[in-house]
Formats: sequence, C-alpha cells, structure tokens
Amino acid sequence: MICKNCGAEIADGSTFCTQCGAPVQQEQPQQPQQPVYTAAPAAQAPEGKPILILGILSLALNSIPYVGWIAGLICAIICAKKVKAYLAAGGQLTGAAKVGKILGTVGLIVSIVMAVVWFIVIIVAIIAAVGAAASSSYYNW
Repeated sequence: MICKNCGAEIADGSTFCTQCGAPVQQEQPQQPQQPVYTAAPAAQAPEGKPILILGILSLALNSIPYVGWIAGLICAIICAKKVKAYLAAGGQLTGAAKVGKILGTVGLIVSIVMAVVWFIVIIVAIIAAVGAAASSSYYNW
C-alpha cells in the first residue's frame, strides 16, 4: 500500500505511515450500487380537443343539405363514441370535452330532425305529383 500523504510504501494493515506519521485510511471495498428506480410518469388525462372538433363538425355539416346531414350524423355518432372512450380513459367532461359533447348532441338532434323533415317533404311532393297527374285533363275524355 502507498501513503497518500508522502508516497512512501506502507505495510498492509498499518494505521499510520512509518515515514511521515499520517494516518492511513483503509480502503473500503466498494459495494455495487443499487439501481435507482424512478416512478413511472403519471398517466396523462386524454385531451378533449378531438371531441370538440367532432362536435363542431357535426353541427356545421348540418348546414349543407342532404349529404351534410348524413355527414353531420356520422360525426355526431363518432363524437359520442369518443366521449365514451374519453370517460373510460379517466377524462372528465370539462372545458373542450364538455362543449364538444354538447355540440355533438345538438348536431345529432339536428341531423335527425332535418332527415325526418326532408323525408316528409319528399313524400308530400310525390303524393302531390301523383295527385296532379291523376286529376289532369289528359285522362278526362
């Protein structure tokens, strides 16, 4: 062993250096370090922005006749499924998610009402056309 103070050679097991008298520190055998475990990051709550976007789309598409009502209905159904998945993932209906759910529900209702109204309008138009054709003077001799 070598003295850390003067560099002289010291016999193993000595407590002091024979040359300079400095205390000799016995080297401690190094123990293997224990691995440091860190906590896993906390699961983040899902964001409500996709729900908001689908809610806005479901309501906005209803302003486009025919195809828009179908697209609005589809967006509203997808929005409802996203809300269900959002709640299952631990999200809370606040902020964007809450507004998106409300808009999606309104979009669903508007889509259904518009589809029913236009179905009735088409049926009435067909009945009127058939009635007009039957009562025309073409068939009266």
